[in-house]
Amino acid sequence: MRVVRAVRPGMAAVIGATGFLGSRLVTELSAAGRPMALFNRARPPVVGGRPAGELGAAETVFFLAAGLNPMLAARSPAHVAEEHSLLAEVLRALTRTSHRPLVVLASSGGAVYSPRAVPPYRESSPVDPSSAYGHAKLRLERLLFAHSGAIRPLVLRLGNVYGPGQHPRRGYGVLAHWLTAVARGEPVRVFGDPSVARDYVHVDDVTRLLAIVHSTVASGLQANLPTVLNVGSGRPTSLAHLLTILREATDRDLTVLQEDSRPFDRQSNWLDPTLAQRTLGWSARIELRDGVRRLLELPVDLLSAPYAPREVS
Repeated sequence: MRVVRAVRPGMAAVIGATGFLGSRLVTELSAAGRPMALFNRARPPVVGGRPAGELGAAETVFFLAAGLNPMLAARSPAHVAEEHSLLAEVLRALTRTSHRPLVVLASSGGAVYSPRAVPPYRESSPVDPSSAYGHAKLRLERLLFAHSGAIRPLVLRLGNVYGPGQHPRRGYGVLAHWLTAVARGEPVRVFGDPSVARDYVHVDDVTRLLAIVHSTVASGLQANLPTVLNVGSGRPTSLAHLLTILREATDRDLTVLQEDSRPFDRQSNWLDPTLAQRTLGWSARIELRDGVRRLLELPVDLLSAPYAPREVS
């Protein structure tokens, strides 16, 4: 049985609204005057199997409630199951609405593509994860596509997103760890081969892309959206070069501790974001050197402090 609820033009629902990416998106959409329905652990998006609040009236639903990281996925199947169950619950609830919202899933470009494919990865590159984290993300993607009769799916395969408000949790966010260590005068830890390269993209560039996606939907042009988009800088940066950027930004020597690689660490990978440029006119604007320099200008207590400019209500 469908819940008859009229779509509210321009309405966006953000699931994970107080997280690293979600909180920045809330600010971006608020500045544009977009109406929003905000959800987090304290205010779940589904109650009794039905969409909570104005989730059912949203034109765009952003699923940004990503609690997983590579280490957690490898060590805690329960957390993997929890994230899958939450998305499944949201999608089941949305099948009861009277319209087909766009549901945007934040996935991982570095984890879902096959390590045997030659980077830069395109959206058409083969997927064959080599880690529990990659398998978890790919399973979420497939769950989203399985509901495409009731919703419009859009998977965003993100590069290594960094920026203010990123908490340096174990197994996730090398830049968050390194910047915090530098700010505190602690050694920088390098896991594995320093020549391994990644695609680093600033959180503000990512949220700008999310806002463009929602504007496209609000303008009635969602038919022009692909179903999968890479979101990255398109440039590989090795750990060794990242250390050079940090040294230049701080203008001092860094104490570096070389550690063995971890089982979930991937080899070099980076993304081809051409499709995002061609379809949405988006490309990353913030150069890595500038992004790192801006972060180092922040007080250490603000570097990883949660970014919460607006209450979830």
